[in-house]
Amino acid sequence: MDAVMTDRLVLRRFTEADAPALFPMMSDAQVNRFLPYFAHTCVADTQSYLERNYLRWYRAADAGERRADGLPLDMHAAICGKGVDGEAAELLGFVSIDAEGDAYDMGYALAGDAQGYGYATEAVTAMLLEARRAGYPFVTATHDELNAASGRVMERCGMTYRYSYRERWQPKDIDVVFKLFQIDFTRGVPTYSGYWERHPQHWV
Repeated sequence: MDAVMTDRLVLRRFTEADAPALFPMMSDAQVNRFLPYFAHTCVADTQSYLERNYLRWYRAADAGERRADGLPLDMHAAICGKGVDGEAAELLGFVSIDAEGDAYDMGYALAGDAQGYGYATEAVTAMLLEARRAGYPFVTATHDELNAASGRVMERCGMTYRYSYRERWQPKDIDVVFKLFQIDFTRGVPTYSGYWERHPQHWV
């Protein structure tokens, strides 16, 4: 995925050099509350996170590899403010689409001081446009029922609620009720049923 510009943001690839700038967000307990990992305790944690979730997929994509279904592996971006010159400025967060699962699940987060300005909606909308251009038939996203703000982002970006399910969420080992949203880019695409099938407690 090439860099993408919106009115106020630049979505670009992460680099190893981003770890120190990303660490304050990744170590913030409030930001971490609804994210699927424990808060980072040192920059090395953030470096490992970048390698596992971003950098290895960039290398694979650059080597010509693609998902088994032919879709790209590098739909993962740093969310940055746009400087006066149009270049990427301060690092604000991230948005990505899972490179491995069959749900095409999108995740996103912003640093605490970047929340409340509409940046998440702007970044997610841009990522969904890129997914559509790349040939994704649909994209899903889930949010903890206690994180209503994330659900509002999904709705503003054209995603629709499909169902809820209760999961014993790892690695935090807590019970969470997730709400699944989906946006369809191909006519007749069914609602993704994987979470419904894997978790006995589910409902619409």
